[in-house]
Amino acid sequence: MTDMFRLDGKVAVVIGGAGGIGEIMAQGLAGQGAKVAVASRNIHKLEAAAQKIRAETKSEVAAFQVDIIDKQSVAQLVKQVLSKFGTVDILVNSQGANLKKPAIDFPVEDWDLMFQVNVKGTMLSCSEFGKVMIEKKKGKVINLSSVRGIRATLWGGNEGYCATKGAVDMITRSLASEWAPYNINVNALAPSLIYTELAAVTLRDPERLQKYLANVPLKRVGQPQDLVGACIFLASPASDFITGQILYLDGGLTAVG
Repeated sequence: MTDMFRLDGKVAVVIGGAGGIGEIMAQGLAGQGAKVAVASRNIHKLEAAAQKIRAETKSEVAAFQVDIIDKQSVAQLVKQVLSKFGTVDILVNSQGANLKKPAIDFPVEDWDLMFQVNVKGTMLSCSEFGKVMIEKKKGKVINLSSVRGIRATLWGGNEGYCATKGAVDMITRSLASEWAPYNINVNALAPSLIYTELAAVTLRDPERLQKYLANVPLKRVGQPQDLVGACIFLASPASDFITGQILYLDGGLTAVG
């Protein structure tokens, strides 16, 4: 029996692949045999990430610069990936911004930036790479959402971030329905607190961290590698009958309220 989780011959694009969650998911996909394109604004970090993944997985990995909120830049990324690899089978949208401010003082520019990166960026990426998948009538799209798409926090400042992730959830479900006739699976990974730079505010505050962990049955903060298996699953033939789903990687947080 063939290994349903292998990705040999597949081409994966990971946007936001220059560190943290994006980089480790790119490494996981490459480890299963995929050719991987990593993309973000910081080409220097990308090149370092690509070199590291190549060395550790022996897979073909290329780095491309992109401004995810610029339609022309995203369209150019598609052209570059097609020129390099010939096609796209898997798209992972792992880019994200998280700015925390009290609701009554939330700077409009911060609100707009989060919606630009988290929502517009996700939709532009899906739209441009979706054209390739629709033409070939096959594809896997994995968006990065959060438990904050359906659960508020026990502290303030997250109105903007929560709103963007609720939007990502609905983009995921809507595209899953719209693109089902083309055999394109669209799902999202929705982690809780993951040990990255974005989570630094919570991780630095012992009182806030303990309050958070009190509501997590597994009693720990997630690690970036906790997302790798789920990403491989959603990218692989093992999930061919799964679409429009939000998969919570949260230590049980959403199970208990």
